[in-house]
Amino acid sequence: MDRRELLTRVKEEAGLASLRQADGAVRVIVGILKSLLPEDTAAAVEGCLPDDLREGWRTVQPYPADILEREDIYFEGAEEEERSEVPTITNG
Repeated sequence: MDRRELLTRVKEEAGLASLRQADGAVRVIVGILKSLLPEDTAAAVEGCLPDDLREGWRTVQPYPADILEREDIYFEGAEEEERSEVPTITNG
């Protein structure tokens, strides 16, 4: 699989409008993976990639740990929204 095939598949599977959006999504995922994987595992992944994907892997920087630890900014209020969607005696 080359870069174009990967981006096309991501675009289709995720229902994105363009390859540019798919590229952005892949870059976010790669950045997170590079942040969370042990260095030797990340190097092993890089070594398994075809040349064009390997080059892309190398250009993406890992996310700083403090950003990944900020779950509160991603999930803030999610529980309240989920609760309001579940039918109860007084709600739905």
